[in-house]
Formats: sequence, structure tokens, C-alpha cells
Amino acid sequence: MITEINNQLKSIYEPYLNELKTLSTGQADKFSFPLLMSAFKDYETVKHKVLYVGKETYGWLDTMNNSEKLSVDLLTNSYIDFEFAKDNHGRNSPFWRFIKTFHSKLNGDGSTNGLLWTNFSKCDSNGTTPDYDLQKLNDKGFDLLLNEIKITKPDIVIFITGWDYEHQFQRVFSGLEYKTIEENYLYQCIHSALPTHTYMTMHPKGLQLRKKFNSTLDKILENVATT
Repeated sequence: MITEINNQLKSIYEPYLNELKTLSTGQADKFSFPLLMSAFKDYETVKHKVLYVGKETYGWLDTMNNSEKLSVDLLTNSYIDFEFAKDNHGRNSPFWRFIKTFHSKLNGDGSTNGLLWTNFSKCDSNGTTPDYDLQKLNDKGFDLLLNEIKITKPDIVIFITGWDYEHQFQRVFSGLEYKTIEENYLYQCIHSALPTHTYMTMHPKGLQLRKKFNSTLDKILENVATT
């Protein structure tokens, strides 16, 4: 199962990476290398399969200006090596604490790598959100999420993004509807391409600043358990 998932992911990543490599020199240095997933063996046996979707990386390996020898294998191997920030200095950041706390409460501690993480924007720009024009150049990167979901078949999708990419959400998930669970903090996303248990909240750093970190996490768990 995992081998097949990763082979299918590779098949959608190859044409995307080839297109990214056609960026002009002036554009390429504004795009980080893309974040491309590779599922761990734990994903095969975990009780509840969850895909966590962030905004964009804070820098990822290098910029597309240095992509001559860049391959999908290099990128997916880097994803595996990163291992959900296991040895990264940011491993205790609000973002990773939110994901790992949720995963532990939902699935226990026996399948540490049984989750999937991606970003809606596969590339960042100088470590932050690409501007509108750069996002339009990378529309196909946003579109990848549709196939990533089809291939990995998560039971739950959690968008930890806030609303900075709302125009892209409405483009990729045309007709997307939000059901309010808690105004300003937590919404259930309703769309035919998404599992029933799909939720949108703000970045965990924002939740922490507003003292909504634990309550938002627990409300998602409660909703998953009761519906």
C-alpha cells in the first residue's frame, strides 16, 4: 500500500517539478524548492489517517534558481529525512505541537509517523507567503492537493492555514462551504473532494496567542468522535 501511494504521488509530482524548472531566472529565485510528500510505513496501519495542510514552508532546502539537478526523489527523501521536524530546531513550535498532540490524542503513541503533512502552497517565497502574482505562477502547485487527497485517502484533513489563501481555496475547491463550529477559530469544510471530517483553523501560533490552542484541538477531536 505505501509503495503504491508513494509511486502515485511521484507520478503527479514529476510533471509539476518539470514545470517549475521552466521558471525564468528572475522568477526562480523567488520560489523555494517544493515540499513533496512521501508516506511512512506507519500510515498503512494507523487507525485514523490524517492529512495536515499548512500554509507554506519557512524556506525549504534551496531556491528554484539552483534546480538543475533537482529531482522528485531528492525532494521526497528530504521529506522523509525531516521526519516531521523530529530533530529540527522548530520541533517544539506551536505548529508541530498542534499536529503531534492531535495525532497522539487521536491515535495513541504507537504510530508516530502515521500522519501526513503538506502545505497548500508547495513553495514559499523568501520564507513566507508568495504574493498574488507568484501564486498565480504556481497555480498547479495548489492544484496538487486534489490528487494528493485522492491518492492518500485520509479520513481527516485539517487545514492549519487561516485564510491567507482563500482565493486559492475557492478556485481549487470550487463551491467550498464552511460550517461554523466556533466563529473566527474553527470551521468544518464541506466539499465533494474532501472527507466529511475536514476542518479549517488558523495557524497554531495564532491560536496560542489567543489562548485557543487546546480548546480548538479538543473541539476537532470531539467533533470527530461524535459525528
